[in-house]
Amino acid sequence: MHSPLSMLLEKLRIQTLRQGWGVAWLFLVAAGMLGAAPPNILIVLTDDQGFGDVGINGNPYLDTPHMDRLAREGARLNHFFVEPVCAPTRAALLTGRNPTRTGVHGVTRNREIMRTDEVTLAELLRDQAGYATGAFGKWHNGSHWPQHPNAQGFDTFFGFCGGVVGDYYDPGLERNGEPVAKQGYIADVLADEAIAFMREQAQQNRPFLCYVPFNTPHTPVSAPHAEWQRWRNRSEPADAYTRAVYAMCENLDMNLGRLLAVLDELDLARDTIVVFLGDNGPKGERFNGGMLGTKASVMEGGVRVPCFIRWPARIAPGTVVEENAAHIDLLPTLSAAAGIDDPAAFTQPLDGIDLSARLESRPGFAMPQRYHYTWFDRRRWSIRSDRYRATASTLHDMIDDPGQTENLLESAPEQHATLIQAFRDWAQTAVPAELTPLPVEVGYDAAPRVAIEAHEFELSPGEGQGIAYCEQFGYAGQWIEAWSDVAASAYCPLRVVASGHYRATIRYACPPEAIGSRFVLQAGASQLAFTIDQSGGSAAHPAAEQAGLRQGGYLSRDVWMEADAGVIDLAEGDVRLELRALTMPGEAMPEIKTVTLTKIEP
Repeated sequence: MHSPLSMLLEKLRIQTLRQGWGVAWLFLVAAGMLGAAPPNILIVLTDDQGFGDVGINGNPYLDTPHMDRLAREGARLNHFFVEPVCAPTRAALLTGRNPTRTGVHGVTRNREIMRTDEVTLAELLRDQAGYATGAFGKWHNGSHWPQHPNAQGFDTFFGFCGGVVGDYYDPGLERNGEPVAKQGYIADVLADEAIAFMREQAQQNRPFLCYVPFNTPHTPVSAPHAEWQRWRNRSEPADAYTRAVYAMCENLDMNLGRLLAVLDELDLARDTIVVFLGDNGPKGERFNGGMLGTKASVMEGGVRVPCFIRWPARIAPGTVVEENAAHIDLLPTLSAAAGIDDPAAFTQPLDGIDLSARLESRPGFAMPQRYHYTWFDRRRWSIRSDRYRATASTLHDMIDDPGQTENLLESAPEQHATLIQAFRDWAQTAVPAELTPLPVEVGYDAAPRVAIEAHEFELSPGEGQGIAYCEQFGYAGQWIEAWSDVAASAYCPLRVVASGHYRATIRYACPPEAIGSRFVLQAGASQLAFTIDQSGGSAAHPAAEQAGLRQGGYLSRDVWMEADAGVIDLAEGDVRLELRALTMPGEAMPEIKTVTLTKIEP
């Protein structure tokens, strides 16, 4: 039997979905008659900060007072697992699902794109609980509509959509799809924007989800001057690379302190859930709690990260969770805190569980025994139970041998066989038989201009075979160069959602001897030939790093040329967009940064 008040609330909820925030405010006011307003949520995700890159986890060098304070004032999840690399962790966190289910199985060339039918935490909180939603930092789950963060539940987005930016000072970023130039160090700039967002929502008395996925201490290893001065001449750690990474970690700690201070200032700390975590293990060998593996490893050190959750209203200070938990648990846990009792009613089937009872130490609750699955590629994967971690050829007792020094494969074959069968059963449904990159979509009215970057193209016949990326692997920010074979080409999958005329423009760099180079852009039966008839483009330069892992890494070019290639007709459907060379007057074709397709009126 529904009470009159509950019926009124349901009517207001439905109106909220139809009419937006004005009515949502009324809904929340009415909901207050039944209980407290939903908590604010601040999620701070760091990039390549491993388990050992926090003082409270035993690092003998680092000073991270704000991270340590957060752990002491809330719950410290000591066995918290993510993915071996960036984009899959982000997809899992946002959806509560194993990343291969979402379309994400890599970090570049469209393998990082999350399918649009996935329902994110931001969509849930905005649409079902009236939250304001903002993301500030590294997205890395799709650059184009409808995979852009503004199309995935975030009303406000400030940051960058690719996997990396090459310059951490005065970075070129975007705000809701429009480029913006900001002065300062990138982590400081992102924190500034997140703080402004929280202040605005507090002024409007509206609950918020503030997602801050920092891109540091990911390489390039470029720390702010003040932090680096404290580290540059230390004798320990011995290598400058690790010292520079630690300087970046201390900058992150300072910015976390700024975020927490704003919550205190606005009197929001008690009713704000703060989640802090890393996205994978550390890049490079450094202190990591004695674990085996670093970033990109499927062993413990590659996927176990710091995770602290503070909610003074509900979580007791000093709570320690030793049971296994994971990124996929955050969506169901935070949804429950926001009053969404059954998030799976609005999402794809969830893999994570609600940790609320464990975090709040409710009497009689015991964490279920379950497996955590790590899939990097067909050859690299592992499965973790409460006690063991197994791969196809290893078995380790993580309680008696946390450093994974003794392989128990021969001494415990039945245990190994049980875990491997469990992994194979899971992979049958969680890992698609064909892991193909999702296409770039063009033709939406909401995004008539689509800039396809060089790292979204595959190279044929392959990297270094008459065509190459400016650095290895073709990560975000790179370009196509060394195009010395006319038979080589670049291509990417394309989905045309609306047939029509599209203007193609090319960003390039061209030496004088390559003037007259001729290309053809082809999509299905349509093709467009064009000539580069003007030279230009500034010289490439490496990122400013204190101690790079590789000489001259993370190249940038400040000035690119732009050519109007003409208009190409695209028919609705899936096609392969291909850029081919026709005429090469010099030793190589011009370097290619971007192919932009803009839908134009007939």
